[in-house]
Amino acid sequence: MMEEIYTHAGKEAPRECCGLVVQDGNNEKYIPLENISTEKNEFKIDPKTFVLYQLKSKIKYVVHSHYNSDCRPSEADKQQCREVGIPYLIVSYPEKDYTIIQP
Repeated sequence: MMEEIYTHAGKEAPRECCGLVVQDGNNEKYIPLENISTEKNEFKIDPKTFVLYQLKSKIKYVVHSHYNSDCRPSEADKQQCREVGIPYLIVSYPEKDYTIIQP
């Protein structure tokens, strides 16, 4: 699954990619989503899309990338993670590293 996330990050670079990891039966599945932010170094998931996934599946992680920087969470990442109450999986691209933060 991490290779899928890194591939998505590469396709979106230099913009941040975003997506969700959802529980699909006994497996986890990555769902790439459109970043609707107009800012280069930010991500925003369409709220309606997010709610639809919340209603129909268990969201394990909110995923986004940091392009040409490390995967350490920004203060905004930490705050948004707490607000949504779901762990964040942040990947760095092209370095291909990741970190997970808890709400």
